[in-house]
Amino acid sequence: MKKLIYLSIFVAFTVSCERELDSPPVSSIEASQIVTIDSLRNWQAASVTGKVSIQEDLSVFAVVSMDESSGNIYKNLYVQDHTAGINLRMTSSSDFRVGDSLRISLKGAVLSVYSGVIQLDSINPDTQIIKQSSGNNPTPILKAINEITLEDEAKLIRIENVQFMAPELSLTFADAVNQSSENRMLEDCSGNSIIVRTSGYANYAGTQLPQGNGSMVCIVNRFNDEIQLIIRSFEEVKLTGTRCAGLLFNKDFDDNSVTSGGWIVQQVTGTQTWITSTAGGAPEPYGSISGWNGTANTLTESWLISPSIDLSASTSPTLNFENAYKYTGAPLELLISTNYSGIGDPNGATWTALSATWSTGNFIWANSGTISLAAFLQSNVRIAFKYTSTASAGSTWEVDDIKVTG
Repeated sequence: MKKLIYLSIFVAFTVSCERELDSPPVSSIEASQIVTIDSLRNWQAASVTGKVSIQEDLSVFAVVSMDESSGNIYKNLYVQDHTAGINLRMTSSSDFRVGDSLRISLKGAVLSVYSGVIQLDSINPDTQIIKQSSGNNPTPILKAINEITLEDEAKLIRIENVQFMAPELSLTFADAVNQSSENRMLEDCSGNSIIVRTSGYANYAGTQLPQGNGSMVCIVNRFNDEIQLIIRSFEEVKLTGTRCAGLLFNKDFDDNSVTSGGWIVQQVTGTQTWITSTAGGAPEPYGSISGWNGTANTLTESWLISPSIDLSASTSPTLNFENAYKYTGAPLELLISTNYSGIGDPNGATWTALSATWSTGNFIWANSGTISLAAFLQSNVRIAFKYTSTASAGSTWEVDDIKVTG
């Protein structure tokens, strides 16, 4: 009799220490107690406060589409069912892996939003998640960069014919030394681009960006209205093919700096100079200059000049940018030089005027159109925006998203 008791205790102890498949069987859960991920997302979207505390005995069944194994996310999972995906925030780390089918008990969970991302929060992985099976690897949705929208948040995708931008190829995915997250720009061969964000804790954070073109599997994430991609595993970054004519540089002023990336300002006359601004409710900064000092127009000549660009190996480089203006004054000039040193008065160098499509005024943004730089296939090419105003007239000009491709 004692042997039987000991055996029962041993079996109970063994079961309690091992994560088992769902018990009781799934069939014992009533259909009314099962919800889908799109229902959860809709509940959150309909909430006045932005938060929904779930108190009912409900469950959602989902498959893990991204786990913590690479270190790129921590105490998080991305899961999806046949309706949608969602970010799962847990109270502790877990050993669930991609392809695990899970039953998630929702009682006590909270639906919330963090920087635009809908999250299923406060999930205890030990008491609220039970693995049903393994090996149910979800199939990524094939997407082009320009097809990815905020509606794709938390979805698993595959993108092809992409590469990291040339100015960043000497960088690593993130700052592994300081364990700081970083953004890197991914582009396709049509000039579309998107952010790839990597945690400084990822096991490949200190790896140099791949130099070639190819495909990636990743999760769509967002930071407010900005779309970002998160890599699940370095092994799914297959950028080994021949690069296409990509972006040579991009000046978007989003770091709130006029001179970052090697750009310079040369002030020839006056004190009114180039600044960054978000006036007009712009979601991100842009470059701006005005001859108006707050009380009167001033005599001004100020140049915004790009870093030296090597176009000697390019075949059909192009320039593209956005611009807007208001008020009476001289037009902004777009110039290009192959002999400016980057030091001193730019009027001492040779500059050629380039034609562009300009704003019609009233701060209405316009795209410059695709401007060919094929006549300047040299190693020291600089683009410049020359602003001038007088004591009687001075426009306000704005520029953004300055891109040289090729």
